[in-house]
Amino acid sequence: MSIRRWIECALLAVWAPWAQADACHDALMRFDYARAAELSQAALAMVPADAMAALCAARAAYETGDFQRALRHLRAVEAGAPQAELRTYAWNWLTVTLRRLGHEDEALGYGRAALAAARAEHSRQNLATALHNLAGLLYTSGDVAAALGLYRESIPLNPDLSERSASLNNVGLILQAAGDRAGATQWIGAAVALNRAHGHFHHLGKHLMNLGNLRREAGDWAGAQALLDEGADLIEGAGDRYWTAVAARYRGWLARDRGARAEAARWFALAAQRYEAAGARADADAVRAEAAGL
Repeated sequence: MSIRRWIECALLAVWAPWAQADACHDALMRFDYARAAELSQAALAMVPADAMAALCAARAAYETGDFQRALRHLRAVEAGAPQAELRTYAWNWLTVTLRRLGHEDEALGYGRAALAAARAEHSRQNLATALHNLAGLLYTSGDVAAALGLYRESIPLNPDLSERSASLNNVGLILQAAGDRAGATQWIGAAVALNRAHGHFHHLGKHLMNLGNLRREAGDWAGAQALLDEGADLIEGAGDRYWTAVAARYRGWLARDRGARAEAARWFALAAQRYEAAGARADADAVRAEAAGL
């Protein structure tokens, strides 16, 4: 979720120290999460109630898979009773963070509130993000048609091309789950192409691995391995512990399908460990169940 557009709107307010906050969000847009974390902590040390710095800190934590830290920063922003588009922006990030932590009902509440607020405001970015976030939650709850409708509304609206690619990818995952591998390949391939064109290496890594998992399902083990390896290297470069867990899980599935059960067990154990480190306990439990079924 890019916030440059939101920052431009926020210039009407006074955010201190502004120069550091701007640099922090610029670091996020370069996928330099370590630098963003450093700058946000420096700003918060000077002004603990600085909402912009806290949001940047939350983003840096979320993108590297430290969901509990992200939630603490977001709760601090919410406690400051932000108004208008800043509030909606915070609700959007609370939605995805709570979802990763397994708090689906609370996430759904924030997701619905964020979308209702965004439809009444002027931020195209907030609206596109709220549509994207709620689509994911509705899909999880079983409402496939509504999820696809929201993703399709979000995609052309979203000025953030990296987040737009995530919506493309997620439509592909829905088609994959429905057994439409050709359609899934087309949508996830479009996400990959968009990220390659714009240098969004973090999202590119995720979507390459999803494409690799599709190849695994089709029995193309060599193609799957190549895509998983390329994607995992990019994810490691981003320092994203949640998606390094996904990478280990995907590699475990590939090893399992090849009949290499001991290798699969090692990958599953690593995935569970990394999911736990991110605070994604439901995912950790799921991969442990997969290991037990080898």
